[in-house]
Amino acid sequence: MAPPPPSPPSVTLRTVLLLLRVLTAAFLVITVVLISTNTVTLEGLRTSIKMHFNDVYAYRYMMSAAAIGLLYAVVQLFLTISQFATGITHPLSYQFNFYGDKIISYILATGSAAGFGVSKDLKDTYLALIELESTDPVDRFFSKGYASASLLLFAFVSLAVLSVFSSLALSKRPIQVS
Repeated sequence: MAPPPPSPPSVTLRTVLLLLRVLTAAFLVITVVLISTNTVTLEGLRTSIKMHFNDVYAYRYMMSAAAIGLLYAVVQLFLTISQFATGITHPLSYQFNFYGDKIISYILATGSAAGFGVSKDLKDTYLALIELESTDPVDRFFSKGYASASLLLFAFVSLAVLSVFSSLALSKRPIQVS
């Protein structure tokens, strides 16, 4: 005799999962916008330097992590809305959610850590090495870096919570015997 199929998640749980997916996507959209518009011109006593996020490797990585995470979040958002509307769950969605949430959350965490680290180190370095008329542009550039890294961290936390739910869903799924 086969074990009974697991009961589908309650409407409240599905709503929470949908809201977490929306929250993750929103954090990532804001991160992409913030980091991609991060440009500043530093006016020194003898020279002028124009900095863009592309000039800093860790910011490039942060942007890539946010873009990959956003792509995954949008795909998952569509799949979650589809499941919510139809009530039908594809058997492979458990594995996709489990592995996808784990991998993408780690990518977001490393992107956030890279952003925090480089913002701290480069801000101190620029202020120490370059004679500037004002430190406001440097503060503004690296503050946007800190804000982007913070939002990426919030997206990671949202996705980590979703990862816990996907782990539970995978463990409760019945084993298919051929």
